[in-house]
Amino acid sequence: MSIEGWREDETFSEFKARKRAESGTQGMGQKTVKKRDNWSENQKRGLRNKQKGRRKQNLARKKLRIPDTKFRGQMGNEESWQGEVRVEVKAGKQIQTIWTKYLKAKEQSDSNTRIGDSRPFMFVAMPDGTSNGLAIIELDKLEDVIIALLETWNNET
Repeated sequence: MSIEGWREDETFSEFKARKRAESGTQGMGQKTVKKRDNWSENQKRGLRNKQKGRRKQNLARKKLRIPDTKFRGQMGNEESWQGEVRVEVKAGKQIQTIWTKYLKAKEQSDSNTRIGDSRPFMFVAMPDGTSNGLAIIELDKLEDVIIALLETWNNET
């Protein structure tokens, strides 16, 4: 079977990508995003921030093992995610201070840890004026922390 325009030296995926680029469409025949040549720097920054936020959301969803939504377009909205937990993902400069505080606390804990202590680390922030707090855990260590907490709670009884 021969498809008109398909070269011998390219895969079918490369052929489709080339044909879409030549016709000015992407995906399922959708028009490409408008030209960004005359965008202001603020518009370009906004688009980059939006794209970075979506990448971080997708990464967080995968690390939390939250299943895909039924439609791809819903994945950009955390309220549409499946699973039994509500999630709000933040990225960028607005989170940098929290990350810095976490790293300093982890460094302090690591410097005071006994040799051979392999317990996972969890940062708890308890602000003044409340008896509640925040538990902050690295996504890569989430399962280890949850298992350790369950073991701790089960050993209480």
